[in-house]
Amino acid sequence: MLLTWLAAAALLLLAALGVFTATTGWMPPMARGGVVRPELWGLGALTSALGMGTGLSVHWWADSLAMDDLGGATAFALIILGGVMQWRAQRPGTL
Repeated sequence: MLLTWLAAAALLLLAALGVFTATTGWMPPMARGGVVRPELWGLGALTSALGMGTGLSVHWWADSLAMDDLGGATAFALIILGGVMQWRAQRPGTL
């Protein structure tokens, strides 16, 4: 149970960092690297945190195995989408 609370706290910090970066454009120095679009990076961090939080809590609210599978797939899709958004934030935007 302690690990669940620690993971939830870490996800809240990641989500807060994502919201802060998406709204202000400021990133911590260790995360800047080659990021060209910090707002997109922040949205990707927020999306990944939502996916990880969904994956962490899916077993608590799922009534059936089908809902558990759907929640797990949704969590996986959100984590992948967040990673793609953070990857795209390292490249210049194109039209």
